[in-house]
Amino acid sequence: MPTAQIDNPSSSHYVADWIEFHICVTGDSLSKAEVISFIESSSGSEPDSTFLDDIWCELERRLFLYGNNPPYVLKSREVLSVLDWHTMPEYLMCVILSIDGNAVAAAKTGKLFERLSCEAIKSYFGGEAIIYGFPKKQTVEEVSRQMNEKFCYNPPSNFKDRGVDIICWKPFGDNRKSQIAIIVQCAAGHNWNQKLLSIPLSAWRQYILWSDTLPIKGFTTPTIIEDAVFHDVVADAGLMFDRPRLYRSFVQNRIAADTSLKLDLKEWCQNRLDQ
Repeated sequence: MPTAQIDNPSSSHYVADWIEFHICVTGDSLSKAEVISFIESSSGSEPDSTFLDDIWCELERRLFLYGNNPPYVLKSREVLSVLDWHTMPEYLMCVILSIDGNAVAAAKTGKLFERLSCEAIKSYFGGEAIIYGFPKKQTVEEVSRQMNEKFCYNPPSNFKDRGVDIICWKPFGDNRKSQIAIIVQCAAGHNWNQKLLSIPLSAWRQYILWSDTLPIKGFTTPTIIEDAVFHDVVADAGLMFDRPRLYRSFVQNRIAADTSLKLDLKEWCQNRLDQ
């Protein structure tokens, strides 16, 4: 994957993604003058100062979203990486997917992103979580038994997973129902915004008798949702885990529960960088 070509140099959001990628992979800083040079070589014309200010504003917005331990330091005329991607391949995978989408080995990549998302969601809720259909296909009856919730019926086979990739719940440890639960859709590609309504929550409430503590729905994506659309996006998607929220979980917990996940993420990132 090249680090010198910006495929969409007219988008401040995309250029900010590219900057995150470039400094993370190279370990080098980027000055404003260098960013201008990269944009000019990619677009054929030099950007004006207003556009560069927009990029810096976007990077500053992201610093707040990433929390107390962001992956880079932003100065008035320079941005510096403070992260070795080998120690946090979760972050680099999200950045690559945000830039490139999920067009390479889509099924395998999608499943890896689900594993990453599952650990982050489990950490956020401090509960239990499963990937629906991985590593083996479970029935709704099996899932409801694992959650100690009352099973009603399985969805018809032609409906497959009914939009659900992850099911998470926070048990009390007393083997009784009535607990917080969330059913989640994961979208690793550029078409994430076409999947916001993928979970038919009313149907899932019929498959499992959740009593009065009905499940909420959620969504994970490796991109960063822009402020202008965030309200409408979450109105459709439910509880949103975009890249900054996933990143906060990576920083806080280092995602250690899935012992093979870190190795698989490193291998995935290295393969993409070697292409």
